Amino acid sequence: MKLFNLDDLKNDFKNSDINVFLRCDLNITENDYTRIDLSVPTINELLELDSVKKLIICTHLGRPERSFDPELSTKNKIKPYLEEKLRKAIIHLNLNDDDDIDKLMKKSGKSIYLTENIRFYDGETSNGIELINKIKSISDVYVNDAFGASHRMHASVYGISNKIKSYAGRLLEKETEVIDSLGTSKSNTTLILGGAKIKDKVGILMSLADKVQSILIGGGMVSSFLTEDFPETFNKKVYEDNRDKFFIPIDLVTVKDLSPESKTEKIDSELFNKDTFIIDIGSKTIKKYSKIINKSETVIWNGSMGIFEWESGCLGTKELIKSIMDSKCMTYAGGGSTIESINSFGDKDSFDHISSGGGAFLELLESGSLVGIDNLIKNE
Repeated sequence: MKLFNLDDLKNDFKNSDINVFLRCDLNITENDYTRIDLSVPTINELLELDSVKKLIICTHLGRPERSFDPELSTKNKIKPYLEEKLRKAIIHLNLNDDDDIDKLMKKSGKSIYLTENIRFYDGETSNGIELINKIKSISDVYVNDAFGASHRMHASVYGISNKIKSYAGRLLEKETEVIDSLGTSKSNTTLILGGAKIKDKVGILMSLADKVQSILIGGGMVSSFLTEDFPETFNKKVYEDNRDKFFIPIDLVTVKDLSPESKTEKIDSELFNKDTFIIDIGSKTIKKYSKIINKSETVIWNGSMGIFEWESGCLGTKELIKSIMDSKCMTYAGGGSTIESINSFGDKDSFDHISSGGGAFLELLESGSLVGIDNLIKNE
């Protein structure tokens, strides 16, 4: 798909002064600032445009349960690092503060703003018209660079794109181009899926089962395949018809109590029972999976092989990262925990593409579109 991008924005507003509302996904974790790093190129490109007088950067952070939580405030968690990366001062903006809004509208010269966590505001997750109109009142142009949130019908992602001229940022544009190319790939492709629950991966399994040559399963969802206890949304016929493509661990690392201090047991998969917890794939499986990766031309990876944050559950993820980095295949990875594990055990620059999105990455692979980019698509 072709999106209206920053080149189009430059041509459309050559002789205008504009305020740009830039939606990013800066939903960082304590140990991983990758999402900020990925958005910096778009931010810098917009700041270099003479037409852009005010750049208003917006993001969510976590899933706040109340209207303000200092632990999830963009002022405390994002602003200092972003200022350091841009080497520029940023004004923090409270969209509910009329004084803040008034100062923004009256301020002359080029300025950078960072809104408070957009999920603190009523109407964000419900796509509320009042919040959409508030964003519209301070913006002339909307740029979506928040790929990781573009599967959400939220006010700052979808709603505002219905109200003002809208474009894709460079990160969003790259994400869609990469996934478009994966969808048409005819190479020997391996899909690696991990994570705790199979229900989060049902869509991508149903969509890609007939488009890839191998599917390597890891994480807690292994138990669903061993017991064949699948959720109702899982089309078992797709699994039956493609069973030769599915590779289920032949050995596992398990614990009786889900704690990093728990004593581990290494078992053959056929001995697994539901009274224990899977925290990693075993050494035999690691070797088997590594051989498949080394023979692949393309690898798509989402989800860790175990609880990689624990020393007792990290070996599978760690070794698969090494295998992917050592291979000559094209490598694509997506999802927050996947990025964290790469930063912990590998080098993200060794991957051809690391997606900033988790659910969005899976949904775009599955359906070919996202609600947050529907209004950005060129009808050519």
